[in-house]
Amino acid sequence: MVTSPKFLSLIFMLLTFIGALQVKETKSLFLPKLTVHVTNNLTGGLQLGVDCKDKNTDFGFRALHTGESYDFTFRPRPFIRRSLYFCSFSWITGFHHFDIYVETRDQDDCEKHCNWVVKESGPCKIKAGSIECFHWNPEVVSGDGQLSHTLNV
Repeated sequence: MVTSPKFLSLIFMLLTFIGALQVKETKSLFLPKLTVHVTNNLTGGLQLGVDCKDKNTDFGFRALHTGESYDFTFRPRPFIRRSLYFCSFSWITGFHHFDIYVETRDQDDCEKHCNWVVKESGPCKIKAGSIECFHWNPEVVSGDGQLSHTLNV
């Protein structure tokens, strides 16, 4: 069987493209699943309600006692690096939203696990050797009087 030079060039370009997609050590075209862990760190033993979702998937509501975690797992998109997951947090004296996973913000800190603790003042991301705390997303009242939130990017 004789193969044409155009076919061989196409195969070579395809293999080069796949090789170029390989980034940082063993990351490849198929990114590993990532698990987000959100832990209740409210003071005074307050119970924390958490509901996390993206535009397609709602992981459901859970009530957490102090020290308990809410976990969800997803696979980041390999080409369009725009994964966004947001959560609502509620307790007896508070209700807030936060963008818990923003790929452009979190991809370098969260390869397989992304760990957060929730305090009254806002969520804090646990990173290797440090903690980075954030403000809650600002609340916005829409034209119909409903509360919504803006992205905290």
